[in-house]
Amino acid sequence: MNASINEFWEQYIKNKGADFVYFVDTSVLPADAVEGYSCVIFFGKALSKEYINALSANEQPKTKEVLNTERKMDALAAKTAELLEVEGYKSIAKLKFGRLPHKTVALHAGLGFIGKNNLLVTEQYGCAVLFGKVLTTAPFEIMNKAVITPQCGDCNICVDVCLPKSLHGTTWNAAVKREDMMVRKLCNLCLKCMIWCPYTQRYASQHK
Repeated sequence: MNASINEFWEQYIKNKGADFVYFVDTSVLPADAVEGYSCVIFFGKALSKEYINALSANEQPKTKEVLNTERKMDALAAKTAELLEVEGYKSIAKLKFGRLPHKTVALHAGLGFIGKNNLLVTEQYGCAVLFGKVLTTAPFEIMNKAVITPQCGDCNICVDVCLPKSLHGTTWNAAVKREDMMVRKLCNLCLKCMIWCPYTQRYASQHK
């Protein structure tokens, strides 16, 4: 039963546009954010290589892909939670802001690490990915993986390309807070720290 319910919902979410789906055990997450729920369905979609390459070339992309993808993942989360509720499982997609950041769930899914740009860096897509999540009591087969330590090393490209100088170049660990990594009010959302991360550039340069 557990395997089939995982397969069904993974296929549903991917058919609706997500590139990947994880089922994460809530026991490793902050208790005040997940009380009563046993699983986080965590999913996401990568930005297109064309979009990343256009930004890299200082060209104006044809669409507002970041905003559109973010809205699509939010809508998919809301619809998934609604359908699970119909099946009798307590589920929620919209949490109070900041209670359970996507990055926190992504770390325990083993999806990637926190880079010096304060973004999640994935092996496959770099930082060029938007996320959605649903907390639920549905009986999924759940998992969690060891948190991946930062792989940035001496690389400071994201810090160097940040014109407002909002990034401190801090290497993340569990005790590091956002303000230790960046000055949020200086960030102008130019996306340069996302685009020029070597992991993102590697993804964008792949043919397929």
